[in-house]
Amino acid sequence: MSNVYRADYVECLVVLALGTDWWLTWERGWDWAAWDIQHTSGARLEVKQATARQSWDREKRAPYRSPRFNVAPRTGYSTEDGSRWVDSPGRPADIYVFAWHDERREGYADHSDPRQWLFFAVAEQHLSRNRKSIGLTGLRAIVSPCRIADLKHVVENACPARAHLKAAL
Repeated sequence: MSNVYRADYVECLVVLALGTDWWLTWERGWDWAAWDIQHTSGARLEVKQATARQSWDREKRAPYRSPRFNVAPRTGYSTEDGSRWVDSPGRPADIYVFAWHDERREGYADHSDPRQWLFFAVAEQHLSRNRKSIGLTGLRAIVSPCRIADLKHVVENACPARAHLKAAL
């Protein structure tokens, strides 16, 4: 799957796994929102994704790629339709879901198969303030990966209490 479409696809996978209390920000016209998915409680979730095999790989076995996910704090963020800037340094999401597709073999790698993805759900508070990126080793030091069937439960456990959500601060 081309990386042009893959990010939207993975966001859809995640929101479907989480259930009806979660919605995609772009479904409501929030193309400029600094997070991808929101809960009815106000919890904000950002999805990051990477794959071992890219659409341009032509070898039977793609080269080993170790993903790095950007988690750099920002100077602020846009909300809703992008018309409002919030001057708030840090990370605007409460939870980060890192999706990793590890299959490298030609003919076996299928980015559209939800069962082939690993997910790491991390509460923002567990990401170091100075950390600009994180890889698989760093993620595994914080949380264990899960499959799509367990993602809802893992995200619910990672979600901060309502009083500690970014939207409440």
